[in-house]
Amino acid sequence: MTDAKLKHQSLIFGSLFFLLLIILAILNRSVNMPMQTDWHKNINSELRVIMSEFKNDNLYIGFEINLSDNTYTYWSNPGDSGIEPDIKISTNNAINYEVQWPLPEMIKDQYGTNYGYYGNIIIPIKISLADTKEKIDLSLSYNLGVCNSVCIPIDGKIKMPMLDSQDYYRKKSNRGIQDALENIPFYRDDGTNVINSARLLQSNNGEIINLRFSKPIRKIYPMTSKNFFLSDIEDIKESYTSYNFLLTRKMKTEKVSSENFSVVILNDKEFFIEDFIID
Repeated sequence: MTDAKLKHQSLIFGSLFFLLLIILAILNRSVNMPMQTDWHKNINSELRVIMSEFKNDNLYIGFEINLSDNTYTYWSNPGDSGIEPDIKISTNNAINYEVQWPLPEMIKDQYGTNYGYYGNIIIPIKISLADTKEKIDLSLSYNLGVCNSVCIPIDGKIKMPMLDSQDYYRKKSNRGIQDALENIPFYRDDGTNVINSARLLQSNNGEIINLRFSKPIRKIYPMTSKNFFLSDIEDIKESYTSYNFLLTRKMKTEKVSSENFSVVILNDKEFFIEDFIID
């Protein structure tokens, strides 16, 4: 074999070996890519971001909050005395994102009615990604209230290392995120309403919204409203055929007649969002 042929073969083998090293490096990077961040400790809590779930070309991540015993944090509508949560996503190639809030618990005490979570909770976040092959730089910032003997605001920022290949995450799934998505209230698709009427009444305490239902319900949670605040003034019962909320106008000039209010309703077998306007 001539020196030229030997040199040519050596170049080929060298190139193949270099290519193999690149492939192994990529595979090793994928294998070692974490599907969650480390826990970030805060007051009476620890928090992290978990990956991932793809549905209909949307990436879902989970903001996991693990709370100390007898500690709770707040739903999107924190209630009478709670701290409204603020969760933001920063990423280089997202079209938009939506924080999706699981069904909360009702928390009644001497300060009124609040809505929140105890123990461990995963809050799914739906991210619509741009059609690009760029690396996804993702970080989550939060500002929450946590309550034990006192309520304390906490904040922080969590960065999530991600690959530049969306295909990698499409092959992954997370049971925790899947379970949390099953606990997100949505509108019913059967076209029926449980709220029969919604009336504005006057009382010594102020303006009352009275809701009447077509069948008994177990619980009802008011969702956030831009112009009004609904305060729960009902006693705890097993079921309700009507329900009263104290109405507070965020601006005194706001008209109630054209406002669209949204609530989460719980029946024995389901929960869902329903809208109403004042009759």
